[in-house]
Amino acid sequence: MSLSKIEEVQKFLVTIKIDDYNSFSQALKRFKIKCQQSGLNSEIKRHREYEKPTERKRRKRLKAIRRQKRNMLKLQSQRIRSYY
Repeated sequence: MSLSKIEEVQKFLVTIKIDDYNSFSQALKRFKIKCQQSGLNSEIKRHREYEKPTERKRRKRLKAIRRQKRNMLKLQSQRIRSYY
């Protein structure tokens, strides 16, 4: 395995240490939070079914457009606040 593949796999390794004073439900809650923060949930959802390359490009393009609009709105709101 190449180094980048190993780093990619390690990015999704989530471990929780269960102590005697922690209940299972607390450990499960911490595990879910760590999975969400690491991006494991979105990765699993993405691989649930095959996505055509054109669909992937379209999804990425739309995501970039949304990000660009959000950044423009932030800049505009900062400019408006700076005038007052």
